[in-house]
Amino acid sequence: MHSLADKLARVRVVLVEPTYDGNLGKVARAMRNFGLTRLVLVGGRADPTSDEARWYARAEGMAVLGGCCRTKTLVEAIRGCRTVLGTSRRLGRKRGEPQSPESVLAETAPWRAAWDTAIVFGREAHGLSTGELDLCQKLIWIPSDPECPSLNLSHAVSITAYVLAKLAREDTGDAPAGAPLEPAPAEQMEAMYEHARRVWLRIGYLLHQNPDAILRRWRRILARARLTEYDVRVVRALLHQTDWVAGVAEIPPGGPHDAPPGLFDKHARRDTSAADPVEEDEPRKRPVRPDGGGC
Repeated sequence: MHSLADKLARVRVVLVEPTYDGNLGKVARAMRNFGLTRLVLVGGRADPTSDEARWYARAEGMAVLGGCCRTKTLVEAIRGCRTVLGTSRRLGRKRGEPQSPESVLAETAPWRAAWDTAIVFGREAHGLSTGELDLCQKLIWIPSDPECPSLNLSHAVSITAYVLAKLAREDTGDAPAGAPLEPAPAEQMEAMYEHARRVWLRIGYLLHQNPDAILRRWRRILARARLTEYDVRVVRALLHQTDWVAGVAEIPPGGPHDAPPGLFDKHARRDTSAADPVEEDEPRKRPVRPDGGGC
């Protein structure tokens, strides 16, 4: 029988720009309480080797602190993950559809997956940016009192880790037949979105003033679809073909921004003044029905 730590060995806890050493220690201890062992830091000033961090981690969290790694960007931190879950207190149309920890974790079941899952937590002061949440497929929102909605970073990690551990511990069965296909890694998805951004800007589908508005909606649609690596190749083949056709049509790479005036004017009317007039030898006749009657 696998231990809880074995079940959750493929789950990464990612902290974006953590500031306080004490919080880092508390997170490490909470992670170990609930079977999580992999901690990744994205920039930030918090020092896992400081006395304060080690004091709050206690003996239980020391292994987590000692094994944590630091990356420069969130993209690096989630590289190789095929499921990326973001957390946020702030909600909004651009930030995706929020779900409770129970809903998201039961749906994604990271303990069953044969691939890595990242759960991303934001800065102590203001959480994750909208752009960072774009890298996540689902949004975890922990309901709290509206009069005091903001959770301490270590508390948010503790609640999420508790729910994850509870669901993993209760799930003792084998993976069901017809389990979802393995989704594409995060870096392949991001390469696809960058490709789409470039091609769609060229053909005028995205507005130069705010290209992320429509692209963000496509991120939500494709995140629900859980694309496999083969799916990503199919989408990119369409993008390559679209780009090739745009080149044949002599559309500049910069799209409407660099195109000659009028090229992207959908309402421009064709100039037919120079066309040869149609000569008619006799007045047009009304068509006649087969039975001889008029139309």
